[in-house]
Amino acid sequence: MNKLLDVSLLLHMLDDIEDSIYIMKVDGADLRYYYVNRAATHFSGRSMEDVGLTFFDTNASHMANYLHKKYMRVVKERRTVKYEDGFVLPNGMLSGESILTPIFDENDNLTYIFTVTRDITERKIHENLLYDYAYHDELSRLYNRRYLLEHVIHPATLYLLDLDDFKNINDMFGHDVGDTVLVEVANRLIQQFGTNYTLVRLGGDEFIVVANQESEPAEQTANTIIQLFQKPFNVNDRQMKLSVSIGVSLRVEEETIQTLLKQADIALYKAKGAGRKSFHIYEAAYKYDHVENFIHELALSQAIEKEELYLQYQLIYHPAKQAVIGAEALLRWHCGSRGIVQPNSFIPVAEETGLIVDIGYWIIRQACKDWHLLKEIYGAEFKLSVNISRVQLNEEDFVEQLLNIIGEEEVTPHSIELEITESTTVHSMQEVQLTLHQLRAHGFTIALDDFGTGYSSLSMLTLLPIDKLKIDRSFIADGNAPLIAAMLAMAKALKLQVIAEGIETYEQYVMLKEMACWGIQGYYINKPTDLPLLPKHVELEA
Repeated sequence: MNKLLDVSLLLHMLDDIEDSIYIMKVDGADLRYYYVNRAATHFSGRSMEDVGLTFFDTNASHMANYLHKKYMRVVKERRTVKYEDGFVLPNGMLSGESILTPIFDENDNLTYIFTVTRDITERKIHENLLYDYAYHDELSRLYNRRYLLEHVIHPATLYLLDLDDFKNINDMFGHDVGDTVLVEVANRLIQQFGTNYTLVRLGGDEFIVVANQESEPAEQTANTIIQLFQKPFNVNDRQMKLSVSIGVSLRVEEETIQTLLKQADIALYKAKGAGRKSFHIYEAAYKYDHVENFIHELALSQAIEKEELYLQYQLIYHPAKQAVIGAEALLRWHCGSRGIVQPNSFIPVAEETGLIVDIGYWIIRQACKDWHLLKEIYGAEFKLSVNISRVQLNEEDFVEQLLNIIGEEEVTPHSIELEITESTTVHSMQEVQLTLHQLRAHGFTIALDDFGTGYSSLSMLTLLPIDKLKIDRSFIADGNAPLIAAMLAMAKALKLQVIAEGIETYEQYVMLKEMACWGIQGYYINKPTDLPLLPKHVELEA
């Protein structure tokens, strides 16, 4: 009686389990239902009325074959077998996770197979929902960046779209209106490209159209996208026209999706720079200036630490004295990964990014170190010229930093000439005037470089506290003697010394000497040279 109660209680407990329980009786190759709990009945339709029947008695043949093969594996291998969930069964249902455990009698005969199957329908619904959240953009319902990077493996062409001046809509009408426009953009892309393309909202107002197999020229598809924006958008009950810029990248060899995305971004930058409302197809052989600048920025940030920067010097000659009186320090960069980089390529990048500040102080310190060597060749009155950038001159503690450096290097201010250009003063004339007055008070010489190339150079002469003018090489190359003479006369009236740059021939040298030009500089004297190779004496007379 107690045993019957125990069995009854056990069966009642099994009936209350949420997982499906099947017990199959094993008799050789025959497998017959022995027990089915309530959850199994709900999941598969099998019930206790099926006890004693085989799979073939209760299921369609394709399902019966599947189940028989599944259970016979346990019979043959005589061990617990686990079947993963999530695939479609022959009857069209979604499989659950099943664990089939063999039960042996006292003689080690396999008599039963105890099976637990968990219905994962709700879990799959939840997983699908999470998948949807993970790989779709919530606003537009297009795919998102994660999906692009993880699931778009070998696209033929990638089109990166950016809405022109979209920020104005958010600023003028609010982000709710902006979101409405973004949804409309997504809808237009879906209507045009359907499921033949992978459509992605990358973020903000950037979208991507991915052609997995190119069916038409990239130019044609790009123009099709541009045409989608010809129809006005409804913005706050107003008709507003938007345009789009497109960067296109083609998979030529084995480029990864990350590489194609980077190339499309570079091409997009080019398209926007060309006036927007256009597209540009990335070309590997094309030189993209902003990419070069970015590469320079990364490398320049470590150039001092890697000791890749060095100085060359171009002498300044005094024709009347027939003697070298100074030299201009010129920055050079030998990049470990790119070789010699021209100054006009990296100096603007250094100024734009602010790296020129640290580089500028390095130049001053190195020039001071080199001055000690140069004075042994040319005498203690030898003066070194150093170019000072606008960014550096506008540093609040520039004067203090400069004095600290020359003090540590034991060089007097009278040995250093600071060269500025007219552009240095454009945005902060009063501040520059104050700084230059301080520098001159400490004994530094101030020279205005590239004189004659700016629009207001003449006014600079009366506004700035300067000591010297450096006539730009373009005037020397033109050979306009009356104009050069006028410059020299004006400088003399203002009590300014003049250095003519770009002297390359004997004739130019003679002309400037006869005009009583105070100093000359150029290839005729020497090309920019490493310090140990500077000539000790310079003979210029014919």
